[in-house]
Amino acid sequence: MKSTPIRIMESQSQIESMLDRRDRKLLAERTKYKAQPTSKMHKRINNLNKGRLKRSSFAKQSKLIETENEIIQEIKNLTPLETHASTPPWEKQPQIEIRSHIRTIESKHKHSDLELKDLTSTYLNENFPKEEWIRLYTDGSAENAVTNGGSGVYIEMPDGKTTESSILTGTHCSNYRAELEAIMEALTILGRITPSIPQAKAVILSDSWSVLEKLEVLRGAERQQLAKGFKNAVQNTQSLVLQWIPAHCGIEVNERADSLAKEGSQLEQIERDLMYSEVKTIIKNSMKNKWKESHPEFNRQDGVHQLDRRGQTTIFRLRTGHNRLRHHMNRVFKVGETNLCSCGEAAETAEHVLQNCQTYDALRQSIWNEAVDMTTKLYGPPHELERTAALIAKAGIAV
Repeated sequence: MKSTPIRIMESQSQIESMLDRRDRKLLAERTKYKAQPTSKMHKRINNLNKGRLKRSSFAKQSKLIETENEIIQEIKNLTPLETHASTPPWEKQPQIEIRSHIRTIESKHKHSDLELKDLTSTYLNENFPKEEWIRLYTDGSAENAVTNGGSGVYIEMPDGKTTESSILTGTHCSNYRAELEAIMEALTILGRITPSIPQAKAVILSDSWSVLEKLEVLRGAERQQLAKGFKNAVQNTQSLVLQWIPAHCGIEVNERADSLAKEGSQLEQIERDLMYSEVKTIIKNSMKNKWKESHPEFNRQDGVHQLDRRGQTTIFRLRTGHNRLRHHMNRVFKVGETNLCSCGEAAETAEHVLQNCQTYDALRQSIWNEAVDMTTKLYGPPHELERTAALIAKAGIAV
């Protein structure tokens, strides 16, 4: 309904406001110019004179937004932004292969955790037998996806021996960077152990599909870092494969890599140089965290998202109170002579209709055979929300 407050609509749908979107893009552009020492805008940003610039100027506005974001203010070391050829560092090394899918897994959401575990284990045993391949399980994580990053690597050798590594990845770090650092650590370890293993074959296993997808298009400093890591790792390997596997489906060794990453995030962190792409991700995650703080009532696991469009509309209007029930229509739009329900007992509100109205007693009992509170009816699991929407539909109530 047009009378619904914008803030409530944003809260229920998690739509980023135009103002937040503008602020995020301004911060990203400001960071890009700060990473370009030779640009004119870089000099203007770093030599901001109060008397020379209008308050509406890009430099002034972006500075104001930056001062409101503590995490961005704390970032001091920024790697200069350079343009390099986008050719992947391993393109001249044909023995390196990136596999971002498992053929038998069409979609994670179409399989149970047990099925994912069985399909993944079968795939690994068929393609990378333990007796022939070095398996390196990697993982990375950061607190709120913006700070205190850590990476973990768990290694299974063909002879049955295992080793593990846990490292910190910096005070300011995104999940993406932590995952990438885990792969870099795996490459470093490979460079150390493969000289003593003739014709070694190794597979680096990561549950970060996005990282594996982006590895093929990295540029600049990230590309140079990976090029060095791959060069050292492939010198003594017959084959090197980067393989995606599903996360949190009960694969014990992958869960151990996850634990190692968390241990790394608990280590005493250090400041390190950040690349523009990292800061851009941190800005995005920071703004998202800020949004969640200002909308504490939002729940990403909300069952309303599993309802059809009609059901979602019904639940949304009942939750917000902005609906066509008599109480709201009379109070806000002065429609009708009274806000009373047709039963004449009380104002026609969502709570009255769902809980107390005698007109719908029989219908309520046919849908709920026991007492259910308002919170469950409006914010409970999907099947409870479907029942609520069904009552409104069967009662013929226009909301």
